[in-house]
Amino acid sequence: MRIRRLFRSLSAFLTQLSVAMLKAVITSIVVGVVLVSVMQYMGVPVPSARDLLGGVERLAHVLS
Repeated sequence: MRIRRLFRSLSAFLTQLSVAMLKAVITSIVVGVVLVSVMQYMGVPVPSARDLLGGVERLAHVLS
């Protein structure tokens, strides 16, 4: 009985964690798209995805 309760609570926790992570990812994608769209509308130069990933890669290399 204890093992079943532990498994149920662990399963519920993992389910809630996955839902929260999925919501966070979807929210950050939507906010990013809206922010980039507003910046482009205002005429602010927005770097390409390749430039952004290159910067993240260099930062990760420096920090490692």
